[in-house]
Amino acid sequence: MNIIEKCQNMVYNQNAYYIGGARMDRITQSMVEAFKNDFSISINDECLLFENFSNYCIVNNVYGLNDFEIEDVTTGKNTQGIDGIAIIVNQKLINTTDDIDLLISYNQQISVKFVLIQTKTSTSFDNTEISNLLTYAKLFFGDDNSIFRTPEMQKFIELKNYIFSKGSKLRKNPELLLYYVTLGTWMNDANLEATITVGKETLRATNLFSEIEFIPCGSAEIQSLYRKTKAKLSATFKFEKRITMYSISDDEVGYSGVLPFKEFKKLIIEDNGTVKPVFEDNIRDYLGPNPDVNKSICETIKSGDINAFSMLNNGITIVASSISMPGDIATIEDYQIVNGCQTSNILINNMESTSNIDDLIIPIRIIATKNENLKNNITKATNSQTAIKKEQLEALSTFQKNLEEYYKTYTSSDSLVYERRTGQYRDSDISKNRIVTIPTQIKTVAAMFLNEPSAVSGQYGTVAKRVGNKIFKTSDKLSMYYLSALALYKIENLFRTNKIDKKYRRCRYHAMMLFRIAMSKEDLPRQFNQKKMETYCQNLLDILNDNDKCEKVFKEIVSFIISKGTEIDIENRKCFERKETTDYLLQRKDELIEYLKQHGIEI
Repeated sequence: MNIIEKCQNMVYNQNAYYIGGARMDRITQSMVEAFKNDFSISINDECLLFENFSNYCIVNNVYGLNDFEIEDVTTGKNTQGIDGIAIIVNQKLINTTDDIDLLISYNQQISVKFVLIQTKTSTSFDNTEISNLLTYAKLFFGDDNSIFRTPEMQKFIELKNYIFSKGSKLRKNPELLLYYVTLGTWMNDANLEATITVGKETLRATNLFSEIEFIPCGSAEIQSLYRKTKAKLSATFKFEKRITMYSISDDEVGYSGVLPFKEFKKLIIEDNGTVKPVFEDNIRDYLGPNPDVNKSICETIKSGDINAFSMLNNGITIVASSISMPGDIATIEDYQIVNGCQTSNILINNMESTSNIDDLIIPIRIIATKNENLKNNITKATNSQTAIKKEQLEALSTFQKNLEEYYKTYTSSDSLVYERRTGQYRDSDISKNRIVTIPTQIKTVAAMFLNEPSAVSGQYGTVAKRVGNKIFKTSDKLSMYYLSALALYKIENLFRTNKIDKKYRRCRYHAMMLFRIAMSKEDLPRQFNQKKMETYCQNLLDILNDNDKCEKVFKEIVSFIISKGTEIDIENRKCFERKETTDYLLQRKDELIEYLKQHGIEI
C-alpha cells in the first residue's frame, strides 16, 4: 500500500506506520492507540489525534495529574501556530477567572506557568515551524490577539490578560514553557538552536517572563512523557533518623522519624519542579497562609529557626502501598500525604525565599499498607484534631467505600467504576472515561441534583466550596450518585462520537439537569435519604440504559437549549458559566416538556 497523503488514514506496512504521510515508529503508534482506547476517543483525523496525545502527555508532565479534560487544553480547530495551552496557577490547572480569584484569596500571591504546545507529524524538526511557534507565542502575549478567533483561544486570552492585570499578586513574572513535538529525533542542530535563541530573546524583550524554556520533543521524548502518565507515584530519599513503629510483614510496616527538607521535597516535587499529585486523598485542599495555624507555620519557617519548626509542627503523615529500605535509602510507591497538606504547601511556597530551608527538620510518619480500611482509619485519626467536620471525615471513609461497592453492583459493558483513591485503577484495562473520580462525582451531583450546572466549570476546590456539606452524607441514597455520573458518561459519548455537535459540549451539565427535570415521573424528593429516591433514580436509569432513547432525549434537550440561543446568548463561550443561564432554563420546564413531546419523546 502506498504512503497516504491525507491525514485521515493511518496504515501499516511491514516495517512502519504512517500518519499524515509521515513515518511513525511502532512504539509511538502503540502508545497513541492505547491513549485513544483509554479515553474512548473517536477522532478520525489522525493528525488531530496526535495533537491530543501530545497535549495530554505534556500537560500531565507539567501539571502532575491525570485528572483533567483534554478538551480544556486544546486551542480549537484551525488555530494557527499553537495546538495546546495550559495555564497553571499555584500548581492548579485553571479554566476560569474565578479559579484565579480563589487562589489569590487563599494565597495572596500566585505563581504562574504558561505552557504552549505545537505538534507536527513530520519526521524532522522544521526551522520554519519552530519559528512559527515562537512568533505565534509572541502574538498570543501581545496586545493585538485578533489573529486568534476560536472560542478556545478567546478563553486562554482572557485568562492571560486577567493574570497580567493582577501583576501585584504575582510572586514573580510567569514562566513560559514552549513545547514543539514531532515524530523525529532532536539532534541539537545549530541552525535550529539559533532560531530558538532569537525567538526566546524576542519574547524575553517583552519583560513578561521570569523564565523562558523551549523544549523540543521527538519520538523518544514523547514516549518518555507518556510512560510517566502510566507510572506509579514513587519517591526515593534518605531516611536516616527513624524508628520502626511496627513491622508485621514486608507489606505492613510503619516508620516514624524526621527528614530534612532537602530529602522531604523529593516526596512532593518532581525533578522538573512540578508538585507531585500527593494531596489527592487529603481531606482539605491547601487553604493558603491566612488561617491562623498556617500563618504560624509560615512565620516559623521565615524566622530561620530550623529547630523550632520540628518542635512546633505536628508533622506529616504518609500512607503508601509499599516501602523498601535497604540501609538508609527509602523508596515508597503509590503514596499519598493524608495529613500535612497545609505544611507541605507552605514549605513549597517558601522554598525560594528562605535561605536555610533545606536544613529545616520535618517530623514524619510513613505507613506502608495495602489494607484500605487501615488507610481510611489513618486518614480519620490524623485529621480528627483539626477543624474538619465529622461528615467530611466520614466522606473519606465509610461513605466513599460504600459508594465504590455500589458502583460494582452494575456489571454491564459500559458500567462505571468509582475511584475513591488516586490511581486506584491506573493498572487496569478500564477506559478512563468509565472511571469516576471524587471531583467528577461532586460535579455531576451538583449539576444534576443541586441544579448547579453553571458552578461546575471551575476548579474542583471552587466547586467543593460551593457545594459545601450538601452531599456525601452517610444516609444519602447511592443511586443518585451513580445516576449523575452515568448521565455525564452517556452525554459525553454522544459528543465524543459526533452524534451531537461538539461545539455545544459546554452545555452538557445543563443538559443533565434538564434531563432529570423533564424525564422524571415525579418530583425530586426533598431529602436525598428518602426511600422514594431509589424509585426516582431507577426510572431515569432505565432511560439512560436504553441507548436509543437516551440518545434521542439528549439530542432533543440540546436542541431545545440551542433554540433559546438568542435569550441566553449561547454563542458566548461564558454562557454556561452564568447562573442566569441556569435560572432561565429552570423557568422553562413546561416549554421543554412540550418541546420533547412534539419531537416524539414520551414523558
